[in-house]
Amino acid sequence: MKMKKNINRLFFIILIFSTGSLHAQQFTGGLITGLSASQIDGDTQGGYDKLGFYAGFSVERDLGNVIGIKSELYYITKGAKENINGVEIFKTKLSYIELPVMLKIMPVKHVELDLGLAFSYLIKARMWSLGEEYPEGVVDVKDTQFSAIASGSYFFTDKTAFNVRFDYSFLPIKNNPNWYSNNLSFGIIYLFN
Repeated sequence: MKMKKNINRLFFIILIFSTGSLHAQQFTGGLITGLSASQIDGDTQGGYDKLGFYAGFSVERDLGNVIGIKSELYYITKGAKENINGVEIFKTKLSYIELPVMLKIMPVKHVELDLGLAFSYLIKARMWSLGEEYPEGVVDVKDTQFSAIASGSYFFTDKTAFNVRFDYSFLPIKNNPNWYSNNLSFGIIYLFN
């Protein structure tokens, strides 16, 4: 039953996201992909040691020469990891579908800054301690996450940019103790038109 609810929610998110393509001549689409380095504040581990990736697509529209709006939909892995003397002590892997909505600011040529909010839906949560995986029911991470997101891009061609982004959950992703997702990503954006 939970799987069916998850599929229905994902379908609803994709449906909402795709309605912007009805007037495609006013919007620019693109692909995004990259690597993420994340940690979880509150889990006693430290450092951006959990490497992951993200991939998806974007839709944006300029509202003038300096500002615009942008939305993305992508798959991303986040979490935390700690190694001591080459031994993996602890690891959390969180797989999300993420939907940010951002204000796009273009202060100078080739540079874009994005500020906004992101909604994330948890697909799968896994946790290990000393190489042993916790049972699925023990990993008590919330199904939804809300984050603030800030992003900067440098366009080295008209269609291709290098992107750096930071997002931080402003509600805990897990309670008792409170965990907050903290993620730094580096990637490439390719625009279609």
